[in-house]
Amino acid sequence: MSSPKTDFSRCRVLIVEDVLPLAIQYRTMAKALGVETVTAASVREARNQIGQGPWHAALVDIHLPDGSGFEVMEALVTRWPHCAVIVVSGEDSLDNAVRAAHAGAMDFIEKPVEPDRLQITLRNALQAATLSARVEQLEPVQRSQFHGFIGSSAPMRAVYSMLETVAQSRAPVFIRGESGTGKELAADAVHRCSNRAKGAFVALNCAAIPKELIESELFGHVKGAFTGATADRSGAFLEADGGTLFLDEIAELDINVQAKLLRALQTGEVRRLGETRHRTVDVRIVSATHRDLHAQVQAGRFREDLFYRLYVIPVDLPPLRERGDDVIDIAQAMLERYSREDHKGFTRFSEAARAALLAHPWPGNVRELINVVRAAVALHDDTVMQVEMLPLHYRDSHEAPAAPATSGTPHRAPAAAETPAPAAGDDAVAAIRPLATVEREAIEQALRLCGGNITRAARALQVNPSTIHRKLASWS
Repeated sequence: MSSPKTDFSRCRVLIVEDVLPLAIQYRTMAKALGVETVTAASVREARNQIGQGPWHAALVDIHLPDGSGFEVMEALVTRWPHCAVIVVSGEDSLDNAVRAAHAGAMDFIEKPVEPDRLQITLRNALQAATLSARVEQLEPVQRSQFHGFIGSSAPMRAVYSMLETVAQSRAPVFIRGESGTGKELAADAVHRCSNRAKGAFVALNCAAIPKELIESELFGHVKGAFTGATADRSGAFLEADGGTLFLDEIAELDINVQAKLLRALQTGEVRRLGETRHRTVDVRIVSATHRDLHAQVQAGRFREDLFYRLYVIPVDLPPLRERGDDVIDIAQAMLERYSREDHKGFTRFSEAARAALLAHPWPGNVRELINVVRAAVALHDDTVMQVEMLPLHYRDSHEAPAAPATSGTPHRAPAAAETPAPAAGDDAVAAIRPLATVEREAIEQALRLCGGNITRAARALQVNPSTIHRKLASWS
């Protein structure tokens, strides 16, 4: 469907290009979006303009008369961390593309630039930059539940704020996260917080539908369109008209169907299989995958043009292992729910059971935790969920310190504890610093060395910038 008409009138774009006709071309494309543009023809001019921000996006050529565009990038993202940089180069060099990505560029475009490609990329950059800035300015949402999510950790408060913010836009949202982190819940939250909440929310798992049926599931069919089509079917787009369509595991979509999906997004029209006329639809698209979609594009398994239509506003869902005590909050809520459903007497977890749940890495995330609690409630009955009632795998993952002899708290002693360690060994162990302390010091040192630039610090630490944002929020 046609791109959302977002108001970018308060946005500013810096164009760094020494070839005047190209600079004029880029400026014309940018002005079509309603933004203010400023041009610079050299590194020196660009540096002078950087301090005249704010800058929301920038188009930067690599080869400039007095230096490299990478110098401009570094100065730009240091001063304006939310500025989305698009690198433009006459050389289709993999090294340059990789270097641009590592330097924090949102995209790398080869000259000559296709107008549609540049305009879509620039629109996406402006959407992402303005929303990221707005979310950072908001106070973390102080609540333990949010449209089906449970937890009040700093990472999740940041997610709640982000979902509420992006819901006010019509731009496509792309949800990233491991399996079991709640991507469909996030999509539903975007729908419920938007002005489309009275419309339908339609979820389609692209990985769960056979390749030969996915087109019908998306666009519908008329009776007799193919063998087995015994009745008319509306399809997900028509069902979601006026509402939100969630395309889960979008990376699994067949490459041939991707072209038809792209056309539907560009035109806002769909045609059912076996039908000649097109129907206009008004649908907000939210998509998700647990895969690296950019890697899928590079491997030729996902269309690049469709990627830029869908990947407008990314939202990252943290894995459960990064959510601290949310593990206990979720487990307690599920314990109470399943105890009511199964008429059991459980009201809480023992301290040992809580420690075991916190110690587990949860590779299956929230989905795995829910299944563990469900099984434990089904197999036992008491008022307190003891550690021995949990599946053996979860009990064995808990290596808590030994409890006093009177407590009776079971634990698995480390193999090395068979014989007492010498006194010197005890002193050495006492000198070990907590991992949380080491982590905080490493992040704070990286930020100091990078002049407070979170993007550069994240690259140096080899983590996602959102991880640093979440840590800083949790320490405040």
